[in-house]
Amino acid sequence: MVEQTGPDRPALGVKQALSGREALQIAFHPRSAAVAGVSIRPKATFNGMRWFKMIRQYGVVQRFYGLNPRGGVLRSGTRLYPSLRDVPDEVDYLISVIPAHAVLDLIDQAAEKGVRVMHLVTAGFGETGLADRAALGDELLRRAKAYGIRLLGPNCMGVHTPIGGVSWMEDADPRPGRVAMLSQSGANASEVVMRAQPRSVRFSYVASYGNAVDLNESDLLDYLADDADTDVVLAYLEGIKDGRRFVPLARRLAARKPFVVLKGGATEAGGRAAASHTGSLAGSAEVWQAVVRQTKLIEVTSNDELLDIAVVAERLGGVRGRGVALVGRGGGHSVLAADAIARAGLELPPLSETTQERLSAYLPPAGNSIRNPVDSDVPWDSDDFLPALKAVSDDPQIDFVILQANIDNLPAGGSAADAGFEEGLRDRLLSAATEVSVPLAVVLRAPRTSAGVDLGIRLQQQLGDAGVAVFESVGACALAMRRYLDWRTATQGSSSAGASTSAGLQQ
Repeated sequence: MVEQTGPDRPALGVKQALSGREALQIAFHPRSAAVAGVSIRPKATFNGMRWFKMIRQYGVVQRFYGLNPRGGVLRSGTRLYPSLRDVPDEVDYLISVIPAHAVLDLIDQAAEKGVRVMHLVTAGFGETGLADRAALGDELLRRAKAYGIRLLGPNCMGVHTPIGGVSWMEDADPRPGRVAMLSQSGANASEVVMRAQPRSVRFSYVASYGNAVDLNESDLLDYLADDADTDVVLAYLEGIKDGRRFVPLARRLAARKPFVVLKGGATEAGGRAAASHTGSLAGSAEVWQAVVRQTKLIEVTSNDELLDIAVVAERLGGVRGRGVALVGRGGGHSVLAADAIARAGLELPPLSETTQERLSAYLPPAGNSIRNPVDSDVPWDSDDFLPALKAVSDDPQIDFVILQANIDNLPAGGSAADAGFEEGLRDRLLSAATEVSVPLAVVLRAPRTSAGVDLGIRLQQQLGDAGVAVFESVGACALAMRRYLDWRTATQGSSSAGASTSAGLQQ
């Protein structure tokens, strides 16, 4: 049993607890920070050096301190303090990367130092299923409430914010973007951020919140709904702490911005995994589907689908409707792509006679189809490529164009390994994006050569940097677009819906 040595009432220096919004503002924009558990040993089990280095690297937080019971000096000349009590200044944001048995003493020190928010990378509490560990977590929360300290976690990676200068991801793009993410899993959050980089999707705020014993998903929804730095919100959720609070906040967020959710624990096996991962009760699939309908959030089934909708929202948000023109080379590829578009719920209308007449001037009858899909052997380096694409985009039934680009070779010769191939293809695709009269999505067809694989990665980022929407497949593009259009239709003029099913999500 854990001994309760903390206060039964607020003690000297204890402050009134912040609201969720106020606490997250500090977590995302700390004025001063300390990291407990900074070790110079690279293989140390608990090592806060990662967080300490990232704060120093960003250079936004001007006052930050590293803690190590042994004290010492880093190679950079930075002093490590034996305890939080030894830090000379006030600290408003504390990151704990120490063993669970030491956190009660740390939070006592935090109260003395005036800490407002404590993020616990530290794990080993209720998620273990062990009674003594659960009791330790309960005592930690009791002291936090008595001291007026808000907790993020435990068992989480915390925040990644290029704006505020805090992160756990050493290889993440340091440039801020306008996409936010909340995730119960730090690994999932890391994967999404890193997979977003080749697509030039950048983040305003990312929060990994783990067991969520205090600050939780609802606090994050409330914060992000009004955040001027965020246009799209992605989420990985396992369990919902307070369904009655979550539903109206999710509805409010989704009415303002695309709110895209990957729900973990949708099966019995996944539910068991969620319980051991973050101690979450995933809830029934039926209740979750009712929440999806009520809130108008966008549900997806993978990390890549989260990013696909972020790309659509950021770069194709002005699409008028569901009429798609598919342009590319490959015969059977076009047939399969047409099936994928239809299965996604979009339309592939035949091009008008006027459009077909215009196309016939650029695409000879042999080896080409000009009805839609436009299946053409005219290569991207031909003078006829851009005029033909422009003719397709001018058709009144076409709302956006999907262009399939073969990045391995050209019909008349030339391959990805040739000098000038990359620059020529990139420049022509960038020209296509500006020439067409409706939004353009580019699908880089799956490469068949090692040179094509490398080129595909570089092209994806170069096009993304220029604001071009790039996808790995026609099916992924079409599904993301249909989901986005469904969300836009559902939220335009939408007011409110009942929250009768929200109680079913409670733990």
